[in-house]
This record gives sequence, structure tokens and C-alpha cells, in this order.
Amino acid sequence: MKDKILPILHIDDFKADRPAPDVYVQTFREHVAQYPFTKTPHRHDFYMLALFTQGTGQHSIDFVEYPIQPDSVFFMSPAQVHTWTYSDDTDGYLFFFNAAFFLVDFPAKKLLDFPLFHSLATPPVVHLPCEVATDINGLFVRVHEETINRNYRREDVIRSYLNILLVKLSGLVHTVKSTQRSPHAHSQIQQLELLIEKHYLEHKTVGDYADMMALSEKQLYTLCQRALGKSLQKIIHERLLLEAKRLLVHTDQSAGQVADRLNFLDHSYFSRFFRKAVGETPEQFRGRYQ
Repeated sequence: MKDKILPILHIDDFKADRPAPDVYVQTFREHVAQYPFTKTPHRHDFYMLALFTQGTGQHSIDFVEYPIQPDSVFFMSPAQVHTWTYSDDTDGYLFFFNAAFFLVDFPAKKLLDFPLFHSLATPPVVHLPCEVATDINGLFVRVHEETINRNYRREDVIRSYLNILLVKLSGLVHTVKSTQRSPHAHSQIQQLELLIEKHYLEHKTVGDYADMMALSEKQLYTLCQRALGKSLQKIIHERLLLEAKRLLVHTDQSAGQVADRLNFLDHSYFSRFFRKAVGETPEQFRGRYQ
């Protein structure tokens, strides 16, 4: 039997007319009709914005369910796993882009500075308040029109609209808690998230991360507690658990193979680690999704 492998989708998988190689814009209804394979769980290697203008359903992102409803905007980073279920009348707009598309006119740091794509501190959805819904909806409509109409330098226009969308949506996701966070602390959390993503499989210690950030362990503990309300050890464990869940549900690897993939030297320790955090064994967790 062929092993089940979680698909990783690329922008090139979508053959519709694209204004540039690194961007794709389409209505939700046309997209899912043309590409039915997107209805099953998958990852992207690109960034995604999704606006829903009508319909209802559920959007599952890394095992967390979020309601689909009119005037909701989702934002996803590369490597996240998602799937969705939706009513027949569901529609809206999808905006896929690679970092290369945005970085033609904007610095790399600016893309990293947007809070939308930082899962440690920001939920992946915002429900638009009535006073801004028309504005945000209009921006998605104009992006789609630029894609269809082949206007002069439409790639530049779409990139400008993308920047406006990212700025406006970033403003909406700043909760009271996040606005109280200093710019320096915000930058440190972004740095920490990047470091965890790069090193979580190496099982580095809190002291290792403190050294990489030029902080004491106490300073790093305080930063995590104030900004995220949890310890760094818990954050690291959550990232390991997320990858374990992805592999258990979306591949045919055994629990032992998953333990090896995550660099647990002791398979029984991995099972205890998983059960303590999730409340069930890896096999029981997998069974709930089959």
C-alpha cells in the first residue's frame, strides 16, 4: 500500500491566468470548482489571504476549527495544514502569494513585521467590523478585477493592493493586549518564533534560545509570560506536538516513526510526552481522525 503523504501545494499547481508567477487571485467558488483536490487536508508553500463574503462552514487550521461566515478574513503562512467544509452558497476571494512577489517592492523585514503570519501571538482569522467590512471587501474586489482585466502593469497594482490589505488587516488584529506590547517586545517575539521554527526538531534548551537571543533565561521567561502568557518550554512542546499531530493524522507513519522524525530517542518517552499533553495516546488521537 502506498504511504499516505500530506500534499504540499504550490502556486504553480493553479493554472488560471496569473498576473505574475508568484501570485494567484480567484473567487472562492471558482477556485474550489476548478481544483477539487483543495477540499482535502494539505499544506501550502505560499502565503494566503481568504475573504468570505457569503456562506457558512468550518475552516480547520492545524487542528483548530474556526467558523466561516461573511466578512471573515483568514491568513495563513507556508507549512500550516488546513481544510474546510462549507455550505453550497459559500463564496469570497482567495489571494495566494509567495514572498518573492511582495519583496519586489518591499523589504523582507516589512513582511515579517506584519502580525498576521505569526501563529504564536495571532489567531489566523479576523471578523471584520461593520465599519471596515465594505473597505476590505472592496480591496479584494479590485485585486480580482486587476487580475481579470490585464491592465497596464497590473502586477504592480496588485502588489500595492496587497500591501494596503496587509497594513489594514494588521491594524485590525491588534488586540488590547497586543497594543500594550512594546515594539521591542513584539520584535523579540517574532525573532523567537523564527528560532523555534528553525530549531524545534533539535530539542534545544531554554538556555540555548536565551543565548541565541542574547537574553538571560529570566529575561526570556518574563518576555514569554508577558507577551504570550506561557513559558518557553510550553511553547516549544506545543510546536513539537503540532508536528506530531500533523504526521499522525496526515501520513501513515507509525507512532515510532513519528517519534524518530521528531528526534525522540525513546519511543516510549514520546508516547508519554504525547499522552500527558493531549490526554490520549498517539494511536488514539489518530483514530479520532480516521
